[in-house]
Amino acid sequence: MVRLDKNKIQSGLGRRAKMTNDSQDAQDNQEVDTKRPQSSNSELEKFSLYVLKVLMDENIPTTPNNFQIYFEKLLDNKPLSFKKRINDLLEAESVNDDEHRAKMEMEVKEGFGQIKSIMQVVSTVYKNINVMKEIVKKRTAELEVNSGQLSITNITSALNEDLKKLSFLMNKQMGTLKTHYEKTGIILKEIESKAVFDSRFGVYNRRYLLQSVENECSSIEQFSHKSTLVLAKVKDDVLNKIVSNKDRMVLTRNIAKLLLKTSRRSDVVAHYGDGVFGMLMKHTDINNAKRACERISDLIYATSFFIGDMEVDTDIELAIVPIDPEHTTETLVSLALDALPKTGKRLEPYWVCEMIEEVEEQMEEEDGA
Repeated sequence: MVRLDKNKIQSGLGRRAKMTNDSQDAQDNQEVDTKRPQSSNSELEKFSLYVLKVLMDENIPTTPNNFQIYFEKLLDNKPLSFKKRINDLLEAESVNDDEHRAKMEMEVKEGFGQIKSIMQVVSTVYKNINVMKEIVKKRTAELEVNSGQLSITNITSALNEDLKKLSFLMNKQMGTLKTHYEKTGIILKEIESKAVFDSRFGVYNRRYLLQSVENECSSIEQFSHKSTLVLAKVKDDVLNKIVSNKDRMVLTRNIAKLLLKTSRRSDVVAHYGDGVFGMLMKHTDINNAKRACERISDLIYATSFFIGDMEVDTDIELAIVPIDPEHTTETLVSLALDALPKTGKRLEPYWVCEMIEEVEEQMEEEDGA
């Protein structure tokens, strides 16, 4: 673990700010001048120092994870041209461990599909051999009845013995294949039971979302920062107008892609279930979560969705709930789920959830009943 010395960093920040422009005051030194042309490396270096300064000013531990979160959070407030230059530098960076794991799981599932296909082919070959055996058996019986030639009888007898040997070998091989297949299936099911990725929508799954919220609750309890959970869902009346399940899936998958597009790298975008998507926004207060919901709405409503020749009039539900370590993850999610129907294009654009205590009391009553 690398520990950063705050005194050295602050001293370095002061020296660097003075070298940049002696006429700027202390407040200006904390900001990155994004208007003045300069090299991308220099911009990145100064912005990184600014991120560290903000972390220390807000008494946030300067861990790599917190640095990444604040880097993306503060970058959102910068001009578009500056963000583009910085993002161009970051594109070459490798993806994080979870993204590697998600990719691995997709490859494992693809491999499982290949194994199943191989087994189907082997099964077909086995059935064909059985058919061939029955044909030969039938013809052998006919030869024994209709021909008295000893040589023909001997040939058919030898052929029958050969087929018996073949059958024995094939049964043994199929038994071995079956054993390996069953062991492979058990291993792959075990991996799938621990999966964090929903390959249907290209986002994380419910298990990973709930675990991430649990972890964030522990982090907030320790460091007292703000984080929020946003739930999003296409309105049921929009989906009900689409006859084909496949077309409904396509629309929902496109919504997931747009959620990913509007999210930061530190956000956790996941499919909670039944077309409901969750976005865990770390180190993000309610006001910033509202702005995120506005970006989501603007992007979705500005995008045209077509099912065949029919354009779909999309309507999205959005609910925001602050992550509170004093309440269970189930309570937070339940509160947001209940708020979703209150929102939409012709209703409230998003709903900020409150009154968590009442929800917990209701859940306790339901459990008691």
